[in-house]
Amino acid sequence: MKLKWKLLILFTSVSLVITATLAALLHNRLYADRFLLIRTDTEEQLRHIDFSLSLYLDEAENDVRTLAQNGDVRSKSDQTFTNFTGAEEKTFQYRIGPAEQRIVDLFETYRLTHPSVNAVYMGRENGSFVRSHKRERPSRYDPRTRPWYLQAKRSPDRVVITEPYPSVTTQDVNIGIVKALVDEVDQFYGVVGMDITLVKLTDYLLNFRIDPQSRILVVDRKGVVLASQEKEQLFAKIDTVSPELGKILLGGGLQDNAVTLGGVKHFVFLRESPRVGWMIAVLVPAASIDRAIRYPILLTTAGLVCGLLFLSLLALVGLNLFVLRPLDHLNKTTDRIAETSDLDRQVRVFAADEIGMLAASFNEMIRSLNATQRALKEAEQGLIEYREHLEDLVKQRTAELACARDQAQEADRLKSAFLASMSHELRTPLNSIIGFTGILLQKLSGPINEEQAKQLNMVRNSSHHLLQLINEVLDISKIEAGQLTLDPAWFDIGQSIDTVMKLVQPLAEKKGLLVKLEVPSASGRIHHDQRRVEQVLINLVNNAVKFTEQGEISIRCDRQNDEVVVTVSDTGIGIKPEDMGILFETFRQIETGLTRRYEGTGLGLSISRRLVELMGGRIWAESEGPGRGSRFTFTLPAGGEENGHTENFDH
Repeated sequence: MKLKWKLLILFTSVSLVITATLAALLHNRLYADRFLLIRTDTEEQLRHIDFSLSLYLDEAENDVRTLAQNGDVRSKSDQTFTNFTGAEEKTFQYRIGPAEQRIVDLFETYRLTHPSVNAVYMGRENGSFVRSHKRERPSRYDPRTRPWYLQAKRSPDRVVITEPYPSVTTQDVNIGIVKALVDEVDQFYGVVGMDITLVKLTDYLLNFRIDPQSRILVVDRKGVVLASQEKEQLFAKIDTVSPELGKILLGGGLQDNAVTLGGVKHFVFLRESPRVGWMIAVLVPAASIDRAIRYPILLTTAGLVCGLLFLSLLALVGLNLFVLRPLDHLNKTTDRIAETSDLDRQVRVFAADEIGMLAASFNEMIRSLNATQRALKEAEQGLIEYREHLEDLVKQRTAELACARDQAQEADRLKSAFLASMSHELRTPLNSIIGFTGILLQKLSGPINEEQAKQLNMVRNSSHHLLQLINEVLDISKIEAGQLTLDPAWFDIGQSIDTVMKLVQPLAEKKGLLVKLEVPSASGRIHHDQRRVEQVLINLVNNAVKFTEQGEISIRCDRQNDEVVVTVSDTGIGIKPEDMGILFETFRQIETGLTRRYEGTGLGLSISRRLVELMGGRIWAESEGPGRGSRFTFTLPAGGEENGHTENFDH
């Protein structure tokens, strides 16, 4: 693909990115401005709704006070008023007297002149009930038990707005505005009031339109929907309509929260009416805000795209004239040089800009390459001559290295053989020293005093210690020289562990250490060199006793699949994490130098590891840190079958 097409794609991509970025920023800004405008308008409308609702309720309260002051209404002669306390719906007949008729006419006139009023009524202490119009169903009815009557009776000195309550004879839900009737001596004798249905309250509030798609909700303190465009929501709990919306309206949310109703996202703007404590909410669909800003964004984006495309075309024309053509000439010249290898050719570019500087640099590079090529040809001949001499030199050095390797291997073999021979020669006089010392201690050659016995015991102990060291050196020498052979046979691993424990028991008891064995009662048999297995056990148990001053030592033997696992644990000095890597190295001990407290050659663990590996097993150490004890574990293959059957290791 040519550069100009790449630049065109680049300019187009950059234009699209810039357009998308600016469109997003513009959308966010317009959205924020539109949202702020809607919120301001909505809050203003909410104040108007609250004011109108308060004014509406104030007017209704004043009308109720006026009705309560009417002479006919205040008349105490209520014995002949209509009474439904014992009415039968099928047989009841109205018998309205003149005094009651005047009250009925007054109530009906008020109801007809106030469309939002559903009914005007009065209840008396004798159970009579006077209504602006006849009840749809003249069933039994005692006003004294109704919420509106009881609330007014409890507050005789003021007009009361009741909580919503269902009508007895209709499907309406009413809000009562009632006033108690009291005489000159404050004696209560009845209640007068009017009902406003939620449907008519909704019709009244729906005269306020904020947005064609907006919705208005009025909820009382208990979360009951008092007004809504959705008729089925009236007198329903707001939590059943939308738990999220209920949380906002009942005080759990914040202004401008968003909720999803019917799969449509709405923003909630709300205001609490201080007059009655109702919550007035306006729900504005988010889509209406998007529609309001869509056209300005599209218009601005289209203009921006056109401007950027025009700018891209102008930039391409300039690039083609001042960049692409000189570069094309430079490219053709380099192709010609590559085809002909003519390093004497020069690029001719007369511009004094960066392209001209590039052409000058290219020409300088060609001259340098020409000089370098001549130098390389001269050096090539010298390399050919040196290569012939180098091959002879490599052969000579290779022969010398092979000779040195053979000498090193022979020296290592001789060292191991020397150590093995010397260890063998040293054991003979040591055994004699141990034997003669034993004869002296047994007083076979004559009596000895206590001090002589003490000195002879020291000689014998030192000889035993030296013999052990020599045996370890002999073992490691045989292993390194490849002269150590194993003598495998079937034996009981449990009996071997018991034998080893009997050997170290006196030293453990001398230090006051508790020895614990966890070995199966029915010992398992394995096919290995018994002496070498016991040698590994002795090394591990001796180490545990040597490095433990107090506490206990335990030996555990288990079978896991086809392996025997032996673990020696102690509560001794423990092992540092950084010392784990050198535990099994030859002639290495953790403590060295002047601070060393424990004797030994550092061969015990190394020999144990090599013996275990020769028998096909593994050995490793674990410790939680200094002073927290250590645990050494080794595994051995259990062996095959003995006498035609497989030995079981009973747990």
